[in-house]
Amino acid sequence: MLFRYGVLSLCLGKAHPFLRHQGEAMRNDAIKVLVVEDEAIIRMDLVLGLEELGYDVIEANSADAALNLLEARHEIDLLITDIDMPGKMDGVGLAHEVRRRFSACQIIIMSGHSAPETLDLPKRSAFVSKPISPGELAAAVT
Repeated sequence: MLFRYGVLSLCLGKAHPFLRHQGEAMRNDAIKVLVVEDEAIIRMDLVLGLEELGYDVIEANSADAALNLLEARHEIDLLITDIDMPGKMDGVGLAHEVRRRFSACQIIIMSGHSAPETLDLPKRSAFVSKPISPGELAAAVT
């Protein structure tokens, strides 16, 4: 799985229980994550890995669906979004809109095709290439 080692705790600056008590039941209801990925298998892997670590995860398959979820649920702490998705808006556009509307939300943008130097990323966001390993994610968010 993608997030087996509590790497997201580095992104949000919160100590995840997994880092202190490996193997015990894990709960981290304080961190709300929105995963936006159009490829169902990748999205499922991300969501299951995060839920296994105790995060409260919601998911969307497009930027439009993600914005609808964000309108209804303002307490999202972290947005993880792919760039290339169907619909009116891609992941970079979504990231900019989230930064504008919900400035405290952390943002991780991922792609298996785009290079970060060619993108107009919002301030205080991180870019990771897919496929993602925990070490690569940790390097992107520190």
